[in-house]
Amino acid sequence: MQGRATLFGALVIASLVAATPRDSAVILNSGSTNTVGFKITVWSDGQASVAPQNRDGSAAGVKSFTVPAALATRFFADLAAARSSNAVTVPCMKSASFGTSTHITWQGWVSPDLECPPKTSAGDALVKDVQDIREASGIGKEPLRQP
Repeated sequence: MQGRATLFGALVIASLVAATPRDSAVILNSGSTNTVGFKITVWSDGQASVAPQNRDGSAAGVKSFTVPAALATRFFADLAAARSSNAVTVPCMKSASFGTSTHITWQGWVSPDLECPPKTSAGDALVKDVQDIREASGIGKEPLRQP
């Protein structure tokens, strides 16, 4: 009897885990007249994709990659903290040729522009997460120059 109860419990836990939907967030960089923008989609299980953006906003190819589990977990925790603390950034001036904007969209919430200095530690954490995710994607920290 105890074996059946254990099996039943294992099946219930497995079905709950399987029923938990993956969460996702999108990091969108606008690009500029001299740099290519990008869109990175990150899933809570660490799966991700990066798509450089053409000037018209359309994707210029998509590449899949994996974000380390610890980074994915930290990223979604930092998103929750930033949203609940209403993270803001300091308004900043940008070059007309090289200025870009980077925002994260998650569960209907849009982050402040992460290209401007964050006012809180929650904003600092998101900036660090985006840098680490960019490195994992292979696009690095430097702007992608227009061909």
